[in-house]
Amino acid sequence: MFFSKKNKTESDKKNSDWSISEKGVKNNLTGHLYDIGGLSFSSRIEGSNTLATLWYQNKYLCNLTIPANQSDLFRNYYIRECDDFINDFTEIKFNDHLNNEVKLSIPILTLNSKNYGLCGLRTQSSKLGCDLYTYGNYLTTVDESYAKAIEDAKDISLARQYGIIGSKTKEQLEESKRNKAEQEKIKSIMQSGILLTTETAPNFNITKRIDIITAECVYGMNIFKDIFASFTDVFGGRSDSIQSTLRDARKTALAELRKEAASIGANAVIGVDLDYSEISGGGKSGMLFIVASGTAVIIDN
Repeated sequence: MFFSKKNKTESDKKNSDWSISEKGVKNNLTGHLYDIGGLSFSSRIEGSNTLATLWYQNKYLCNLTIPANQSDLFRNYYIRECDDFINDFTEIKFNDHLNNEVKLSIPILTLNSKNYGLCGLRTQSSKLGCDLYTYGNYLTTVDESYAKAIEDAKDISLARQYGIIGSKTKEQLEESKRNKAEQEKIKSIMQSGILLTTETAPNFNITKRIDIITAECVYGMNIFKDIFASFTDVFGGRSDSIQSTLRDARKTALAELRKEAASIGANAVIGVDLDYSEISGGGKSGMLFIVASGTAVIIDN
């Protein structure tokens, strides 16, 4: 077990907020388990403790404090080490120049019972100290030391939300976001892209022909060998497994054709044709080769 806060009492340590096992890191307050494969950590030693930042699937999870003599705890469980250490932040309270109480935590600042997101705050030096603005609107004035604390909390909040600039974890997070956006785009294309086996259709007005496109799909799956070697699922001259494989291959080829069309700015493909063939040789079992082709066009919606 380990602790999520500094300066915990012995009774607190017996009921740690977080614990670790071969399965992963567990939040004992919520019961949620974060599996080992999705975790990464960065740590540094401070006095008799080791401070660690935990990330899960390239997103900030928490900051933890463990005894320095257990600094290899995460390595012992084969958790990946990264370069994204983020300082922890302890909630503070102070008064502004009008003696109003201000509570500073992550990710908000509270003033006069109203919450303000740290990402929208900005400080600027003034005669009375530092003026505090929220999205360009004046909020209050605070001492310079508290202004620095606000800026530090803002930096930590941004790092937790978006990763540290230039770090590998941030790069992986950005790559994950790009891949997710691409998958969403492909999903949209697969649902809306129009495929026609004819050159024209009464309901569509083709405004531009862009180019001939193709999509290839190769399945390494003993399909031709199975036709002659096994008839266990053949009923009435039909093989369910072969039909299912052909169906999946066709869907994949057409989905790739839609993706190819979208990549060059088309929203439809006309004259679609599917060709099936077998690739074999050298005594190896056959592979199914499917080519989908057509003309990428733009139609008037």
